[in-house]
Amino acid sequence: MSAHPRHAHEHPAPAAAPRPFVLALAITLCLMAVEAVGGWLTGSLALLADAGHLLADVGTLAVGFVGGWLATRPATAQMSYGYRRAEILAAITNALALWVVAAAILYEVVRRFRVPHPVSAPGMLLVALVGLAGNLVNGAVLAPGRGESLNLRAAFAHVLADAAAAVGTIAASFVILVTGWRQADAAASVAIAGLILAASWPLLQEAVQVLMEGTPRHLSLEEVEAAMRAVAGVMSVHDLHIWSLTSGMEAVSGHVLIADPRESQRVLGDLGRMLCDRFGLGHVTLQVETEEFSESWHRDCTPRLRTGATR
Repeated sequence: MSAHPRHAHEHPAPAAAPRPFVLALAITLCLMAVEAVGGWLTGSLALLADAGHLLADVGTLAVGFVGGWLATRPATAQMSYGYRRAEILAAITNALALWVVAAAILYEVVRRFRVPHPVSAPGMLLVALVGLAGNLVNGAVLAPGRGESLNLRAAFAHVLADAAAAVGTIAASFVILVTGWRQADAAASVAIAGLILAASWPLLQEAVQVLMEGTPRHLSLEEVEAAMRAVAGVMSVHDLHIWSLTSGMEAVSGHVLIADPRESQRVLGDLGRMLCDRFGLGHVTLQVETEEFSESWHRDCTPRLRTGATR
């Protein structure tokens, strides 16, 4: 006997909303243009590096917009879970794009350490201040939804990295103004590349965890299984799996052995309520079995699935 607890049938819409991406995208495009032109006119690699980071952010926000929109599309016969994982694919794309940008920055840093490049510190400072202000506005736009969506969290992390990069560029411009050490510009660029990598790594890890259907980091499979075994009427639990459909939406499936088949509906209800209330697991699929149940089909089918063999 297999069933969903009644409350688990509803699937809330994904948290990612297109509107924050649209506004943040417009702001980021303006900042990118300002920093690219400013970096070219002042000769600042730090500004050009941050403009490159902003170019990646434009891709981040654009892909995030599309991913967030796709995630709201209804399920179909071919895509029974809908397109909820579109935002996870977007997050991975964004993280990899940042790695490419960081590599390009570091390549140019090596060149500039070998051959110093003239830098206009006053113009560099002015453009960096504008960039910092714009990134703070972007952060305020994206902050409200970052806790519920990996996609929004990725975009917010990019904005924080941009703001930190702007602070580093401001500091480098002051160093050049006070000491005349032009290499401060290249040194700030190294820091920007490091921020880019640091911001992208945990997001990439989390997105891959979702795609590999790993147990969500905030949940313990052993703890969930122990809690299920403690429900009255449950003898044992096996083939238990917990995974994320997308960020903030976890699912659980498993087989539950019970002593009395007449108690199956009550046990299912108790398990569903416990899993939802205690662990936040809203999508619950459980197969209830008795000791007389034989699942030889499961043992026979599994090897064929692994080898790709058919009858």
